[in-house]
Amino acid sequence: MQLYTSRWANKDLAHLDVVPVGISRGVPRWRTPYRYKQLRMLAPSREALAISDREAFEEAYVAGLEEIGVEAILVALERIGAEHGGKPLVLLCFEPIGVPCHRLAFGEWWKETTGQQVPELLPGMVPLREDMSAQEMLF
Repeated sequence: MQLYTSRWANKDLAHLDVVPVGISRGVPRWRTPYRYKQLRMLAPSREALAISDREAFEEAYVAGLEEIGVEAILVALERIGAEHGGKPLVLLCFEPIGVPCHRLAFGEWWKETTGQQVPELLPGMVPLREDMSAQEMLF
């Protein structure tokens, strides 16, 4: 199972052969050009979100992941992947690229825990959906 991270505002997700998975407490208030799944177990707790210090926030967030456990998280991710034919999953939160956030903290924790990299999704990393034509990509 391949995992990536990205942001809700990434409109390219509509054209890529991936499964967007929200890992934030909420979802966008705007209409996304793609369908998505939600996995709130990976969202930060309200208590963690109230922490303004970045390092302390990440510690609290990772403590929450440890409490859930890697096995339970793996089962949830694999279930979503299996429901969608094993397509790569893209874990989404609201922060723009380059801003420290919980999706990046999750990626670091996942790599340390499982050895699997979770890169930020960049153009060209995954193929387009088979049903996308070049004309549709223009509009």
